[in-house]
Amino acid sequence: MSKPGLSAAIALGLGFCVSAVHAVPAIPEASGWSGHVNLAVGAGSSESNMLASLGSVDLGDDRISSLDEDAGSEDLVMPIVQFEVAYTLGDSATQFYLGNQVADYLNFDLETTLETHLGIRQAIPDIGTVDFSLATTPLATDVWKDPYLVDQRRGDTERTSTGVKISWDDILSTPFEFEWVGKEIELDDEESGTSSSLGLSRAQQRQLRRTGDVDRFTLHYDWQINERHRLVPGIGYTDYQLDGDAMAEDGFALHLKHLYDLGRWRLVTKLSYEDVESDEINPIYDDERQMESLGASVTVFYSNPFGLKRWTANASAAYTDEDSNIDFYDANLGLVSFGMFYRFD
Repeated sequence: MSKPGLSAAIALGLGFCVSAVHAVPAIPEASGWSGHVNLAVGAGSSESNMLASLGSVDLGDDRISSLDEDAGSEDLVMPIVQFEVAYTLGDSATQFYLGNQVADYLNFDLETTLETHLGIRQAIPDIGTVDFSLATTPLATDVWKDPYLVDQRRGDTERTSTGVKISWDDILSTPFEFEWVGKEIELDDEESGTSSSLGLSRAQQRQLRRTGDVDRFTLHYDWQINERHRLVPGIGYTDYQLDGDAMAEDGFALHLKHLYDLGRWRLVTKLSYEDVESDEINPIYDDERQMESLGASVTVFYSNPFGLKRWTANASAAYTDEDSNIDFYDANLGLVSFGMFYRFD
């Protein structure tokens, strides 16, 4: 499975960048409505033998000639809308919200970026801030019904994910932050390995199923080095509990974010590494699948552009590469985007 992210002008830019580092944004002290929107356009390329499209954006070829070849490259241009609307109860430090977060936008996992969360945040003195939300992906991701169909046009099917996200920031007044995400992945039509040319039994076909549950645990440490530099290392564990034993896999992840503050300019850099593997033999390739993923993104923010109050211009570049011991599962995504962020309160 390919897994193929503020009141004055300067405060606006700083708040945007800080929320890009934290999974749990700060809760305002005053009661009332608040929120933000980031309107951007992205362009890049995608290579994947498993993904078909995201909305109307093609991510992979509908026809392949071999089960041993790397995926073809698809150019893509897409709008990116990141938003949040929230209402705060100042007396109790409680906030209700709907939207997606800046931190998700900067991860450049397209599916995660477009997830919509309905949730509640609660600040508790000496305990920290707890965030609970329900998540769904309103814009469908399409995958191939049978990715292993050769020399024929592959039909696509809708993949949806729903789940829960729980975050705990400033744990016991320390710089630690914990996050758990649990998702259920469903496909309208799962036909992996059913092509007669493969000659797989029903039991072997079931080993290739891509539906199931995914759990992701992450622990971060927010290190404020000085007034200009902030470093946030993190370590995580991901468990893909998929119905197909050959597609189920688990492993660890490492993350590193850096925030550089230079007046109206802000720079957020992220590096990530993930290593997952399966314990079961893939019936097509007679080998256990292993996958290493490397990702990097750089985002520049500039507050109050052209004298526009409460706006922040932003530009990003990101690249993710998934390298498997089975070439068919190799994938990569490169994307650049340009946007304008507006916050209201």
